[in-house]
Amino acid sequence: MNQLISSLLKNVLYGFAAYILISWPRELLRCVFYRISFGRERTTNKLFPFLKKSLIGYVDPIGVLTFLFFDFGWTKPPLVDYIKVRRKKLFLFSLYGILASFLLGLIYGMASRFSNSPILFNLLYLSSKWSFTLGVISLIPFPPLDSSRMVLAFLTDKSYEWYIKFQFYGILFMLGLLVLWILPMIMHPLVIFITNVTNFIVFGNW
Repeated sequence: MNQLISSLLKNVLYGFAAYILISWPRELLRCVFYRISFGRERTTNKLFPFLKKSLIGYVDPIGVLTFLFFDFGWTKPPLVDYIKVRRKKLFLFSLYGILASFLLGLIYGMASRFSNSPILFNLLYLSSKWSFTLGVISLIPFPPLDSSRMVLAFLTDKSYEWYIKFQFYGILFMLGLLVLWILPMIMHPLVIFITNVTNFIVFGNW
């Protein structure tokens, strides 16, 4: 019994540490990409309150649990001033988040190849797999995922206002899909594919 509890606690700690590695650095990279594209504008921090100093600033409790139990999930999205931000910037801001996830997945996967510590290897491997998974699930156009914000760039003004007003229901919709087991069924083959990709990066002879 004690061994079971110890193993469960170990998996939870690994999972939470991996979640931190896929969330905060993701927003740091997003910030870097955005700064490169648009420079240091005066209004930038007003439109996008970029990087939270706390490492747990982007932790979403439901997202953590879904990663732990289903191997997929999401992070807390950064705040955006939808009224003031231009659509092109919002599109790129959201796109950079997705690209950051895939880049982190590659970085963590490559780093794990050179790790001699079993603890560090397991953490980097899990972070690599979850980063790729976060990048894939972020392509689903439901709030609060990044691709839903990318869609805004192509909406009419009326639809844009409707989205801002009712985006909270997108979160409820995703939770409903999760409770009804629809989302896990959809993501299961993708998780298997992502695991194979991660294994190729980490263990492949190339």
